[in-house]
Amino acid sequence: MRYAEQGSGAGGTATLVGKRIWAIDLGFQGWDQVVFAYLLASPDELVLIETGPTSTLPNLRAGIVAAGFDPAQLTKIFVSHIHLDHSGAAGVIVREQPNVEIFVHPVGLPHLIDPSKLVNSAGRLYTDRMDELWGEVAPAPVERVRPLVDGETVEAAGHVMSVLFTPGHAAHHVAYWIPDQSLVFTGDVGGVRMPGSDYALPPAPPPELAPGEWIVSTERLRQTGAQRLLLTHGGAFDDANAHLDHLMPNLDEVGSLVREAMLAGADDETVTDLIQSHTESRIGPVIAEDPGIVQRYGWASPSFLSALGFRRYLTKRGDLPAPPRL
Repeated sequence: MRYAEQGSGAGGTATLVGKRIWAIDLGFQGWDQVVFAYLLASPDELVLIETGPTSTLPNLRAGIVAAGFDPAQLTKIFVSHIHLDHSGAAGVIVREQPNVEIFVHPVGLPHLIDPSKLVNSAGRLYTDRMDELWGEVAPAPVERVRPLVDGETVEAAGHVMSVLFTPGHAAHHVAYWIPDQSLVFTGDVGGVRMPGSDYALPPAPPPELAPGEWIVSTERLRQTGAQRLLLTHGGAFDDANAHLDHLMPNLDEVGSLVREAMLAGADDETVTDLIQSHTESRIGPVIAEDPGIVQRYGWASPSFLSALGFRRYLTKRGDLPAPPRL
């Protein structure tokens, strides 16, 4: 398993991206723009969309301070899904600030209360780099975790958000739409895209990649009419329709390349190289101006994870034979 190179960025910055909404750059693995959390503020409430992993918790708190607020005033956390780059710090935050409530898809809820299966699954992927990448993954008290309902509206620091169940990347994925600001917090269903590039990369890790459902979810984002997409990986983009127009064709393009290679017998390392080369070809014009963009895409959506995700999907679909039982 190969990872992108580590960077030297500090993270912990805050950028205003909406009315009383800040993007906090978590500086994941020393790179800016790779993982964001979003802070919503009112005079009496602070709310987070995503937490990032515990390994970036100091940067999250520094970003809240940079936006002009006290992290101790945090009251609510909304997560798009339970993958560790999105919700990994939630349990630690609630342990240290017991008044905070976490809101999550009902299927993801048990895994925040007891993250042992999540940690074991991630451990098989990341092995001896688990702690370096993600830090502590702590359980959240059952009484502090709230299940969301598809289509409901929720109040968050004076903002009224609509809850959109958006499977495809993960079965328990949620996006959040604020109609009066014409913006959507996309989580991973909106893909990965780095500033300076128009390449919208759909991250495809195991175990729940479902392209058909992802297409429906993308259309659901489009039907909101939102003009601004707030991506967890990449930040704010104001060309929502163009971005969404490219997202699913890009998934189909990569999926077709991977399927052809796997049917021809390519192993996961070969497919990882194929995905990486394809990504670099799509962002190629930007690399000369911003060499670090390759590493940013690589950390936001590691090619080896997408290779594993596509293999699992194609096996479940019956395109590939199931591996022999040991």
